[in-house]
Amino acid sequence: MREYIKHDLIVNQAVYEEGIPYLEKVLGCHENRVRASPCYSDFYGLPPLCICVSQHEIVYDQTMLLAKRAEDQGVDVTIGVWQYMCHVFPMLCPFIPEGRESFKFMCDWIKDH
Repeated sequence: MREYIKHDLIVNQAVYEEGIPYLEKVLGCHENRVRASPCYSDFYGLPPLCICVSQHEIVYDQTMLLAKRAEDQGVDVTIGVWQYMCHVFPMLCPFIPEGRESFKFMCDWIKDH
C-alpha cells in the first residue's frame, strides 16, 4: 500500500498517516482493521462486479486481492485498469479523459449485464 502513496494525489502520505491510526483506534487494533477490509469478506452469491482501478493508486493491491477472492468464490469480475490515476479517479470524469474512459467502461459493462 505505502509504495503507491507517491503516485496517489487523493490518498497521499498525509491521509495515510492520519487515516490508518484513526481506523486502528476506532476498530481497536491493526488486526481488526485488516479483518474489516472487504478483501476478506464472503463473496459467495454476489452478482457480477465491475471494478475500475489505477495501477498507481493506494488500494491497487487490495483491489486486485478483492477481485481474485471474489473470482475464486464464483463471482464474475470485470476489471478495468488505468495507469497513473489517483484513488476515485472515475469521479473526476468531468475533468479528465481517463475519468470519462472509466465512466464509459462502467456504462458499457452495465449494458452488457
